Amino acid sequence: MKKLGLKKVAVMAAAAFTVLGVATSASADTQSDLDAVKAKIAETEKKVSEGQVALSKLESQEAKTSQEIATLKKNIAARSEQLADQARAAQLNDAGSMLEFVANSDSVTEAVSRTVTVATVVRANNQTLADQKADKEKLAQKQTDLQAAAEKQKKQNKELAQARADLAVQKTDLEAKKASEDEAKAKAEAAKKAAEEAAKQVATAKSTDDAEKAANQAEAAAASVSSSSNNGNNNSNNQVASQTTSQASSQASSTSAAPAASSVNSSSVLAMADSLTKMHIPYVWGGTSLSGFDCSGLTQYVYGHFGKSLARTAAAQAAQTTRIPVSQAQPGDLLFWGEGGGVYHVAIYVGGGSYIHAPTEGQFVKYGSISGWAPSFAGRL
Repeated sequence: MKKLGLKKVAVMAAAAFTVLGVATSASADTQSDLDAVKAKIAETEKKVSEGQVALSKLESQEAKTSQEIATLKKNIAARSEQLADQARAAQLNDAGSMLEFVANSDSVTEAVSRTVTVATVVRANNQTLADQKADKEKLAQKQTDLQAAAEKQKKQNKELAQARADLAVQKTDLEAKKASEDEAKAKAEAAKKAAEEAAKQVATAKSTDDAEKAANQAEAAAASVSSSSNNGNNNSNNQVASQTTSQASSQASSTSAAPAASSVNSSSVLAMADSLTKMHIPYVWGGTSLSGFDCSGLTQYVYGHFGKSLARTAAAQAAQTTRIPVSQAQPGDLLFWGEGGGVYHVAIYVGGGSYIHAPTEGQFVKYGSISGWAPSFAGRL
């Protein structure tokens, strides 16, 4: 019987070693992918920072050029008026035109001198005026070029911001996968240790029953790790949501039956929503892009990235959800203000009594608190 027990333990240990090897390999691959995404995020954030600095410089140069153009316009107007004054003064006490001014000279030398003086003054002023107009044209072209460069930079910054948001989602998904694989690895290591311990017990067992009991314990441990390995990935999203929003569970009702689970990946939704709060995106009425969001435009944008098509208004979005009390809201659910067709605001619940929303004009996409502005009800997709 000892030989049979040892054989059974050997099989179970082999199974545990196999699962452990698979779990270790998968975890290593996921960690490699996660490290690569983190490197891309760091690189993208650097580019975002550089892009913001570049845009600030362009806007500063544009403002400076506009001021220079305004100054030149004033100078040109003043110079034009000065030319007119000089032309009038050249008539010399109503003596007539500049021709008369020259003709009334007392000598040929004086006439020549007056002619040179008039010509010099007129030529100098005309040249100054021409130079100012040329400078104005150059500055106008410079301003046009700066405006074009600024618009290009804004577009690049928007693309970088989108890339950063997408990478944040990838990072969250990989972290969820890694957490699941790490748990499977830990269980496999525990099963391996249990199998090794069972082998020792079988070898030293004093009776057939003791040997059989030890072998059965090893078999149960191996079966447990096999089962956890198969189910690990299915639980990863719920694990991450629980880890990142542990405070939310304390708010759930302990007496009511829990509503159906959300049909969206809450961890990915929260990762993207959080990234948008760091991008200084302004509230824009009717806005549905990174250039600006209103409340329902924000939720439509975020959930749309994960295959969930939401209506355009807060009231219509409320009609798409299963209504639940705010106390039962879980991360990834929607929060609504108002009732029925009078729903006027929507936000994304992140847990711990906090939510992310596009508040109102003059503000950016940001976090809010239920204690500061309480919603009327929650909705689950």
